[in-house]
Amino acid sequence: MLRKRVRLKTEELRLVNEILKVLAKYGNLDKVFEKVLQIFYSFWSIDAGFIALKDENGRLRVHTAFGFLPEEVERAIYSKGEGITGLTYQLGIPLYATEDKLINKTGLLQRLRGKELAFYTAPIKVGDKVVGVLGLFKEVSPKGGRVEKILETLSVVGSILGTFLELQEKSDLPPNLAKELIKRLASRWEGEYLFTSSGKRVNDLLLLLDKLKTFSSPVLFSGPAGSGKAVFARLLHSLGSPDRKLEELDTRGLTAERLEELFEEKIKAASGGNLLLRRVEFLPLPLQEKLLGLIREGKIRIFATAGERLEEFHREGKLLPSLYEALKLFEVKVPPLSERKEDIEPLFLFLVEKYRSAWGIDTKVAPEVVHFLVERPPEENIRGLERLVKRLLTLFANKELITLRELELIEPDLFRESLVEKAPDGEKKFTEQLEEEEKRRIIEALQKANYVKSRAAKMLGYTLRQLDYRLKKYGIEVKRER
Repeated sequence: MLRKRVRLKTEELRLVNEILKVLAKYGNLDKVFEKVLQIFYSFWSIDAGFIALKDENGRLRVHTAFGFLPEEVERAIYSKGEGITGLTYQLGIPLYATEDKLINKTGLLQRLRGKELAFYTAPIKVGDKVVGVLGLFKEVSPKGGRVEKILETLSVVGSILGTFLELQEKSDLPPNLAKELIKRLASRWEGEYLFTSSGKRVNDLLLLLDKLKTFSSPVLFSGPAGSGKAVFARLLHSLGSPDRKLEELDTRGLTAERLEELFEEKIKAASGGNLLLRRVEFLPLPLQEKLLGLIREGKIRIFATAGERLEEFHREGKLLPSLYEALKLFEVKVPPLSERKEDIEPLFLFLVEKYRSAWGIDTKVAPEVVHFLVERPPEENIRGLERLVKRLLTLFANKELITLRELELIEPDLFRESLVEKAPDGEKKFTEQLEEEEKRRIIEALQKANYVKSRAAKMLGYTLRQLDYRLKKYGIEVKRER
């Protein structure tokens, strides 16, 4: 999750400006929605898109579509929490996914199965209520996309459409509509943007947070180091009380005196808001007493994170029994990456795109690196994965393509025989499986590209020279189909 002021670049500002012009020119809702989707096609070359609105039964139905067949539109009916579209409807946050089973209710992906598509959604809100969803299908670029920037832009457009609907309902469309929209939206363009994979474990966590957002009780986020506990705590804050303060205190690495000083400061600063205590088990017993008092008063909502040894701290008397019970009442268990492997690839690609964009480099990462990390995720989970991405892009910024060789240079422990499961007799080793998978993907790409090497290389994210090397390595014959 990323919290920041939205700063749209020139291209995104031009896109938003074109949409504002459309809203100022047309009063007809059908025409406005049709033109908005056409603008996205013109600027971003989307493959398909839709604008869905809530019907009288509280379900989402597609109002206007681009790139869909009529029968596909008929299937596009979503309840709250159903797939990525339903999650955006329920949670009111933008989402991104590539998992077919969650975004292919319409059958669009089956029809366009030759393309690798990503799906982006943003809520359309009237006031604080979600009344619709804007969804776009866009081909994944070999050069890498800007997931965060796309979600930000979609959120801005979703806010614009929501304000337009609000004004239209009141029959209060002002003469200078564009200026009025900008004026009303100025205070809304700062907000929460969440990147998530489409994995079931993460989506289940999102649905749980949606249930907890209306409570005032403390919530404990437990799990291994680097699994994203604080990220989910901040998301719960943004879902339930975005207008209130959120103060944070990390209890690690501080003397008892300094920790007590900061604890008192944070309590005062969080008055009427929320307080996030990271690694609550390290609080000294006197501060645990004070924390228990805060929970009982109920004036500040407490979010706490804890590692995997919380039970041990409780058994050893290092955690007050009454505090332990209060925190365990509503516990959110955040699993390690090893238990949600479907999240690793989209998260890794997101981090690569994030730092490539931020640092202005063009280095690509070979698909086999991602496949390797899916099977051998680094320690410290998301934190470890992010650190690994930073090191790869920093140390090898001058290379065109980062391969398993570069990964082995900076993370040799991942490749040591003692840490890699030995294959039973008659079964292939993991590295052999990786090579077979890469060979299969190359052959598949060549077939889709009618054996035009330049097209296949683009689909795979390789340069032509890199593809030629692999064709020779695997003995793949290139013979164009007739």
